[in-house]
Order: sequence, then structure tokens, then C-alpha cells
Amino acid sequence: MREEDLDWKIYHIIVEKKKCPISLLVDLSGTDSNKVLLSLKRLEKNCLVKFNDENAEILSLQETIMKNCLKNALTDTNSPVIIQNGIIKENPNYKG
Repeated sequence: MREEDLDWKIYHIIVEKKKCPISLLVDLSGTDSNKVLLSLKRLEKNCLVKFNDENAEILSLQETIMKNCLKNALTDTNSPVIIQNGIIKENPNYKG
């Protein structure tokens, strides 16, 4: 199975369950725990889920938007805000 297909499958299992034990994701996805963890890491990197050693859950729309905004503020020099030393500041170079 392609990584994208596994990610899609796991994402929809979590959506259905709201909060899902990782062991259940392994059972329902029909794949091994290493592949499930790699998929969860990709989904987390794309700001779609959060997970710990036991459970995975879907981020709310607000959480997804905020995480993407913060992630972009860290890497995009054209962002209206920047983060310096853990402080969110207006980007003096922003031309919007």
C-alpha cells in the first residue's frame, strides 16, 4: 500500500473514532505498528492529528489552522508575523 493510501485510511479511522488507541489503528488498518507510527508522524507533520504513545486524535479545524500559521510563520519570510525567541511579532519586512 502506498504511504498516501495508508495515511488516508488511518486518518479516516481516527475521524470515525474521534480518539483512537494506536493498537486499534494497527488492527483496523491491517498493517504493522511501525507503519502506523510513520503514518501518524506524517499526519502530525501536516497538522491533521496529534498522538502520544497510546492514542491518536484528530485536530480541530482551529488547531489545524493555528498550527499551519505558526509553522508558516517560522519558515516563510513573507509571512505577516514572525516568531523570534518564542515571541510572535509583526514582520517588519511584510508588504501586504
